[in-house]
Amino acid sequence: MMETESDKKLASFLKDEEVKVVWKEDDKTKVGRGKIMNEDDNFIYLTGDRGNVIVSKTDVIAIKQ
Repeated sequence: MMETESDKKLASFLKDEEVKVVWKEDDKTKVGRGKIMNEDDNFIYLTGDRGNVIVSKTDVIAIKQ
């Protein structure tokens, strides 16, 4: 079975890479730094020095490597 663009996930593309995720939360812009450990259809799971955060994909503004 061939992998299509829609089958590729951020977690596999950015595996073991430190990233910066920017998202909106309560009319504020939040930034998380760390590694994307997993993701599903709705959420990105980020682990960093300050702990874990789960971000809704609909709230993500940018992901920088």
